Amino acid sequence: MNEEKEKIIEFAAQKFMAGGFYKTTMDQIAAEMHVSKKTIYRNFTSKEELVREIAVRFLSRNSKMIDDVVKIRCNAVEKLFKIFQTVGSIVLKVNLEAINDIHHYAPDVWKEIDDLRTKKMLSFLSGIVKQGQREGYFIKKNTEIIVTIFIASLRAVVNPMFVLNNRFTMIEALRETIEILMLGIMTDKGKKEFNKLKNRVIQ
Repeated sequence: MNEEKEKIIEFAAQKFMAGGFYKTTMDQIAAEMHVSKKTIYRNFTSKEELVREIAVRFLSRNSKMIDDVVKIRCNAVEKLFKIFQTVGSIVLKVNLEAINDIHHYAPDVWKEIDDLRTKKMLSFLSGIVKQGQREGYFIKKNTEIIVTIFIASLRAVVNPMFVLNNRFTMIEALRETIEILMLGIMTDKGKKEFNKLKNRVIQ
């Protein structure tokens, strides 16, 4: 990627997160970067294409963080716990209003974001659930059904529309959903491990 395009992506990402996708215009971006609008459109055909590039970049960077956790040698409960802690730290970086703007005004971009995060969750959850079943931490029910329930729940609850229509934050929605889901698939052995990890974080 050329340096000019890189600078536009980095600057626009900050603007969209601060002011929202809808309110931030290409004119504003060009003016504040001290470049012509022609320069912006030489690299991106539309605002939607620009925000798509930003979203893909954001997801790619954070997918690497999750991949690093998946590679850690530890039991499945601890691995899942660490992954959701990582996801929580990612969620804290996100401006809910900006994400809702994309959901509302650029639905095709939102669909791409949702498809990418769903694919990522599917790739790491399947392996961890199977690991937890082998270790005796997770109940021995159909893995595909467990993973599908996890993904469907996270997509529905950790969602800008759902969160904005209820009285809690995105991080609260994430934590509540994860705890309910994890406790639902754990054996007594798994619950003991989970509570031990949870208490360590609280302390």
